[in-house]
Amino acid sequence: MSWIRKWTSKKRHYNWKYIERACKEIVKTYHPPPPQVIIGLSRGGWVPAVTFANMMGVREVYSMGVASYDSGIGLGVEDQQSSIRTYQRLPINCPGLSKGQPVLIVDDISDKGHTLKHVVNHVKEAFGNPIQTATIFTKRNTTYTPDYYYRCVDDDQWVVFPWELK
Repeated sequence: MSWIRKWTSKKRHYNWKYIERACKEIVKTYHPPPPQVIIGLSRGGWVPAVTFANMMGVREVYSMGVASYDSGIGLGVEDQQSSIRTYQRLPINCPGLSKGQPVLIVDDISDKGHTLKHVVNHVKEAFGNPIQTATIFTKRNTTYTPDYYYRCVDDDQWVVFPWELK
């Protein structure tokens, strides 16, 4: 059980003001082409995705539910990519996706990077849209670095977002 103490002692809580500032900075640095569609990965990416959509004036916002965490232990230890489970798929008839418009895929953090890789590959295969990705945080040793992120955090830091239970 020592690994539990390790994770809980490295927790860092971020407030709404910090997340708003992070989203503004990401939007300010976003390069063309502007997205016509934003896909938020639920659950963690949904809040930043809607925030980006409001700041960027994007109307088409969709949710894709992907789980890569083992919720059985309650601490969120990420599994291997092969165990990623999609529990909420994108509708086939998304207008912007079916027209090949630029897409921004948003999550809260790129931890190991398996989730973002999985979703990017899925959207490319299914729709063929130009894709960019954004997260609030990325970990130093992630296997997928998003196109846009606010801060890089240590691999052993456990990030707690304001929309999560504390």
